[in-house]
Amino acid sequence: MFRFVLMVGLIVQTFLPLYLIGRLPPPSESHEANFDRLCQAVGVSYPYFREKGIDWDALVDAYRPRLDDLVDHDGYVELVSELLARLEDGHSGVLIPPPSAGRTHFGTARIVDDGVVVDRVGPTGAAAGLVRGAVLTAVGGRPVEEALHALPAGLRSGSTPGQRRAAAAVHVLSTTGPRMTVSFVLPDGEARTVVLAVPDPLPTVERVDALDPTGPAIHGELLPSGFGLIRIPTLSAGPGRDLVAEFDAALDALFGAPGLIIDLRGNGGGDSRIGDRIAGRLIDRPFVYGEERFRLPLPERGWIKRYPYRIRPRGRTYRGPVVLLIDVGSFSSTEMLIASLADAGRAVTVGRRTGGGSGNPVRFRLPGGGVARFSTGAFRRTDGTLIEGVGIVPDRPVRFTVEDLRMGRDPDRVAAEEILREALARDAAPDPSGR
Repeated sequence: MFRFVLMVGLIVQTFLPLYLIGRLPPPSESHEANFDRLCQAVGVSYPYFREKGIDWDALVDAYRPRLDDLVDHDGYVELVSELLARLEDGHSGVLIPPPSAGRTHFGTARIVDDGVVVDRVGPTGAAAGLVRGAVLTAVGGRPVEEALHALPAGLRSGSTPGQRRAAAAVHVLSTTGPRMTVSFVLPDGEARTVVLAVPDPLPTVERVDALDPTGPAIHGELLPSGFGLIRIPTLSAGPGRDLVAEFDAALDALFGAPGLIIDLRGNGGGDSRIGDRIAGRLIDRPFVYGEERFRLPLPERGWIKRYPYRIRPRGRTYRGPVVLLIDVGSFSSTEMLIASLADAGRAVTVGRRTGGGSGNPVRFRLPGGGVARFSTGAFRRTDGTLIEGVGIVPDRPVRFTVEDLRMGRDPDRVAAEEILREALARDAAPDPSGR
């Protein structure tokens, strides 16, 4: 009898969480049934309701009546996208189809401290006179800030206001219609308004930097100042790519540099284990930098409710001063890497507040082949503070302006080199005690 009870207990312990999370049985293709399972899964596992002041049951009740008006899967995906966007969580939303599906991008823009600036331009926009560095003033007949807020929820979702604005800027020059009106100010001060018509065939505008599949993603260089610079654009390793080995090679080549700058701007994260191993080359002692807490223990996580994150020394330790360049594009596992080095007293941060997201998300199947995801883990730093919805404020904030973008200046790097020189000067100063 004891063995039978134990076996039943193990079965329940294994399969009940999988049922609650929406994996067993597979979610129904019925919109109503799928909606109920999704809302149940989020309700029992999402970790930030209290911190964000979200009444999930009230949100579900507000969206459920809209199920009666749905005519196809696309409408259901839009409904789910809007609902999950209310979590204001960069790890929660619809993945498939992507929120940008069906839109034509004439270009992309980015947020700087004094405007919304064109970042990339497609062929149609270029032919109309739109150039990189132009400041957007209106899109689709709306002032640019209104245009950002008018985008579908899935295109402007994120964990912090800064991340939501940054996400919207990427898509503000896109449309589902045949044309759009764009007003902007050129670098020479000329103001223009143009109508961009969707051509046939459609143009393609890349919205992210493509990693060279034949070369390393992580690059290092020795700056004229003598300091080393390592750019880490991602913590997500593709097939056949070893990011840890790439970092090691870059660091070893710069090991003699008196100070090191690590550029994590725009790094949207990936695998925290990669970040932990990178940090392991910069510390000389083990260090616990935070803990993740789960409301719903899952079998693949060993049914744990708390998981400590730590970095362990490995290889040759680089002991020179380190500065991390960060911005709103630094997100998720990258923020954990930043927190680990900053809280260990091993690095100074420079730039702008990070994106503010930590969630350990899981996926949920939607009708018609769609896929959504939502956060399940609440990460807290060693002092108990959250990253989700807050981000990491740099030790030395730096303004990045329209003119910096136009002139190709990097004020973050200038500030980083100044910090390294100050650190080296302090180390070289004689001890006032005479010892």
